[in-house]
Amino acid sequence: MSAFLLSAAGVYALTSFTVTRRRREIGIRSALGAHPRQVLLGIFAGVARQVGLGLALGIAAAAAIDTSSGGELMGGRGRLLLPIFAALMVIVALGGAVGPARRGLRIAPTEALRSDA
Repeated sequence: MSAFLLSAAGVYALTSFTVTRRRREIGIRSALGAHPRQVLLGIFAGVARQVGLGLALGIAAAAAIDTSSGGELMGGRGRLLLPIFAALMVIVALGGAVGPARRGLRIAPTEALRSDA
């Protein structure tokens, strides 16, 4: 369980940081007249690509390790635990992206253009 919590904290922090770094882009898109829904879809598409790649590699590696250990790694419950933890990681990653994306949409486009962040 502690491994999941550490992983979730890392995924949340990385996703939040990545979206926060796109604040200037969000401001520029808003200044050019992009609808907030379009901006959010673009942000979440990038997050989904990152999370999807991470999940694919992580699940494949965990399943291979569990299989090679004869099911001892996850106590024979790998088929149940992997999808549950994958779904939880997706929720954590999207939660990490929502806050910075909403804050990015709330700033004035001129302020975003002036900032270096």
